[in-house]
Amino acid sequence: MAGPSLPHDPDGAMRAWLLGPRAENADLFERLVTEALRDHVFWRRNHHPEDGFTITEADKRRPGYDAAVATMKQELLGLLAELKQGVPFFSGRYKGHMNYEQTMASQIGYFAAMLFNPNNVAVEGSPVTTRLELKVARQLAEMVGYDPAASWGHLTGGGTVANLQSIWVARNLLYFPLAAYGTAAALGVDLDVALPEGGRAPITSLDLWRLLNISNDAALDLWERLWAAAPAADVRAALDEHSLQAQGYQEYGRRIAHAFPDPLPPGVVIVSATAHYSWEKIVRALGIGSNQLVYVPVDHRYRIDPDALWETIGRLTERRQPILACVTVNGTTEESAVDRLDRVLEVRERAERELGVAFHLHSDSAYGGYAAAVTRAADGSRRTAEQIRASTGIDWPDEGWVRSMEALAQADSITIDPHKLGYVPYPAGAFLLRDRRARALVSIDPPYLQPAEGVEEGDDLFLGKYIFEGSKPGAAAAAVWLSHQVLPLDERGYGHLVERTVVGARRLYGALREADLDPFRLVLLPEPDINIVCYIATHPACADLQRVNALNEGIYARMSLNTPGAQPEYIITRTRFTSPMYDGAVVPLLDALGVSEDAWRERADGLVVLRSTVMDPFLGSGAGPDHARGFVEALGRACEAAYAALEGV
Repeated sequence: MAGPSLPHDPDGAMRAWLLGPRAENADLFERLVTEALRDHVFWRRNHHPEDGFTITEADKRRPGYDAAVATMKQELLGLLAELKQGVPFFSGRYKGHMNYEQTMASQIGYFAAMLFNPNNVAVEGSPVTTRLELKVARQLAEMVGYDPAASWGHLTGGGTVANLQSIWVARNLLYFPLAAYGTAAALGVDLDVALPEGGRAPITSLDLWRLLNISNDAALDLWERLWAAAPAADVRAALDEHSLQAQGYQEYGRRIAHAFPDPLPPGVVIVSATAHYSWEKIVRALGIGSNQLVYVPVDHRYRIDPDALWETIGRLTERRQPILACVTVNGTTEESAVDRLDRVLEVRERAERELGVAFHLHSDSAYGGYAAAVTRAADGSRRTAEQIRASTGIDWPDEGWVRSMEALAQADSITIDPHKLGYVPYPAGAFLLRDRRARALVSIDPPYLQPAEGVEEGDDLFLGKYIFEGSKPGAAAAAVWLSHQVLPLDERGYGHLVERTVVGARRLYGALREADLDPFRLVLLPEPDINIVCYIATHPACADLQRVNALNEGIYARMSLNTPGAQPEYIITRTRFTSPMYDGAVVPLLDALGVSEDAWRERADGLVVLRSTVMDPFLGSGAGPDHARGFVEALGRACEAAYAALEGV
């Protein structure tokens, strides 16, 4: 975790981490790419040199060879020309989505491993990068506070796949005690289980509601004891007869209705109102159904409201409706808000103690996961909020933010995207489990991918046994691993990088707050928990929500790449807050805009909010152009142009 020995000059080191907005490190980058390519060529030429050459110098003089080379060069030139129409993520003028340039280490690591094209589904196709992936998972686990020996994780194609795996695991954990109930009865074995409110009870004495409210830890203990109670072949056969994953929803539902006289409503997934749209896709794909997605309101800081969560759990309990999982967000996609996970954990403990209700707790830290590096000192210990504030030089973070990051250690599973605040190439998401035993609930054993007997870490090296994807680039693992080696997951590396983006975001926020754009006025959301700044422009003539939205849509059109041929000075994005998802949280904005709550609730298109993501660390380091001032000036011009178009001038 402590990483390589580095001088205590992270701000200076940061200048070497990136290619640079003007490719200032081009010579270094070229040398590293060339080194990676030459090393690969050397490896090929020394692999059984007795085989000789397949492509001869004479072949290179044949007409077909020349024609193929000419075609490749010509098409490459065309591709390069097209790519220049892409998005300038590297620029300090880009303040749009969660994109910036990648660390040079990650790009070089990806390029070097890409030449080998490893597939990390199993070690026989990726003997090096599978091990690197497991190392990366352990590094991320240690960063968030998991016990590396007890936890487990892997890389995915992105946060959506990682989130899907969390609910896949959570669903199978929820229904496992029910499968154990049938299996124990079929095998004639006696098993008891820990209850969430305390005490133990025989598994076969529990009704359906109690069976679906066993904590994860208790369910996994039950899993181990079940396998120890009878021969493995007998347990497997009985589980296949009594488990959801083997029988499927239709057959399983039929069996439950036959075995238990009082059927329960379908299980739900509780999510924050700010949850990513992928959650609806996930519950649809897993057959849970989008109607079973229960949204919890957020507070004025766009964080899940713990009191509203408790009330939601109470209502579900009254209806005896099981909870598959509760999903909190660590770095929302719209506002970079960090849910108070520590307070959500308190709500879960209370639900177990007072209601006998248990559920899986997942932290969707796809965006904000790497911010946990801010809380780590060089020796791996935790930094206090006061120590971090001394480093940032601003009034950030507060104690609650630090407690939220520390609470990640108690989440049952976590999603983290290295290709977001990890600054590595796509695709590189990550999924972490606090208790590695839970992966057994989703395991599959294709015989052609089984590791050889006696291979060290055999099961771990066979990733395909436990993951949803059947193919994934080992190059991504190499990219993340090399970036972690150069930028440790603490105050010297990623902690410093994330800090600088927060400082830059606060600097932009301050510039917008102080901006004099008369007659236009900016209404800002609260200062961000990480580095996404949100705001709304208005004008005295914009007296209703429709005109406010039209003005901001016009600004967005002039400051985005969505308009064909657009070349904006600065690039932003926008989102929409809709009712009832943002009810309560949006009231201060409506008051400042002079818009009634009734008008907000009546309009299906909601409230248009402009959004600037600050992933450029140099804005917070005082290096380069003053993009905070430049952004405000460009925003003012966009306001004027958008209003003129609105008025038909």
